[in-house]
Amino acid sequence: MPTRPFRAAETTGRSSAQKDYSTDSPIPIKLCLMAQRSLMSIRSKLSSSTILMALSMTVGTLAALVLQIPVQAQTTFSDVQPGDWAAGFIQALADRGVIRGFSDGSFRPNDPVTRAQFAVMVDQAFDRPAVRSAIRFKDVPSRYWASSAIQAAYTEDFLSGYPGSVFNPAQAMPRAQVLVALASGLQLEPQGTNASVIGGFRDYESIPFYAQDGVSAAVFRKIAVNYPNIDFLNPNRASTRAEVAASIYQALVASGKAPKIASPYIVFGDP
Repeated sequence: MPTRPFRAAETTGRSSAQKDYSTDSPIPIKLCLMAQRSLMSIRSKLSSSTILMALSMTVGTLAALVLQIPVQAQTTFSDVQPGDWAAGFIQALADRGVIRGFSDGSFRPNDPVTRAQFAVMVDQAFDRPAVRSAIRFKDVPSRYWASSAIQAAYTEDFLSGYPGSVFNPAQAMPRAQVLVALASGLQLEPQGTNASVIGGFRDYESIPFYAQDGVSAAVFRKIAVNYPNIDFLNPNRASTRAEVAASIYQALVASGKAPKIASPYIVFGDP
């Protein structure tokens, strides 16, 4: 693939996102109570077969009414605005149930992503076959909140452990590692030479040698999203939650699982 200069990007804006919270409606409970009282009042007057017929009709009516009850939802994170650079990516993932905010209603888009958080996000985003057997990490107890997602991310080859069967779930993930993980889990291979694909980054020489193939494969498929300046990958900086959301969404696009979202920060994105 021929190299083309990356577009200059604006340096203003904030990172952000949105989420979907659902609350249970009390209406179905009230309907059930009303139906129960009605059945009790006619029970002494009807035969057993008639009661069964009335019960089935009541259940069918309740089901129809419940389906018509609107779901009450909060669709916006408290710390994400519509104009934030990553808002579209995060909202799209929230709508899919891939990402969730915190108990205070925030998303914390500028916080670094931990390895455990990343494992949960890819576990929710992708349905990939296992390519290796699970192992037991010494620092991931079975009751750890992200234990199952970590095992899935490992068996699907998104993430690996460290020597000594250690996973380091609370460790922040550098940007290069995020791209390598997505390329690995999705089995993406580099196209052309690494220099022809990622050589245009002004900080190309900062990309660790181990990560160059994976980063190149991800960049080629438009999974890299560089904010605020598209010319800099910042491969060794901890990736933010907003950045990871954007790259995971782009990975879904590359897999044919999601529609494109326009953004000036997608490397090799459409003009």
